[in-house]
Amino acid sequence: TAGGKYPYLFTQCQAIHARSLLPCMDCPGVKFTYEARVTTPSWATSVMSALSTSTTSSEDTKTFLFEQRVPIPSYLLALAVGQIESVDISPRCRVWAEPS
Repeated sequence: TAGGKYPYLFTQCQAIHARSLLPCMDCPGVKFTYEARVTTPSWATSVMSALSTSTTSSEDTKTFLFEQRVPIPSYLLALAVGQIESVDISPRCRVWAEPS
């Protein structure tokens, strides 16, 4: 990372790499919905290709819950975790990146 203090994790599921994250039919014709729970260290934020439904914090960790109700192909599954912040650039669009 630019700051060199914290690690950063992200997924790249195109074209057939979703199968390395979870057991799935990894082809564009097969679509699925999902729910996910991601627990991170307290300094980290998690984002996914799904709606964030809740976030809870404890002393050392944060837990993020996500729900994807619209069926998607496996190559659109995405996860990123790190010391990231967001900026809204329109009512429907948000950009996430490391703080500068």
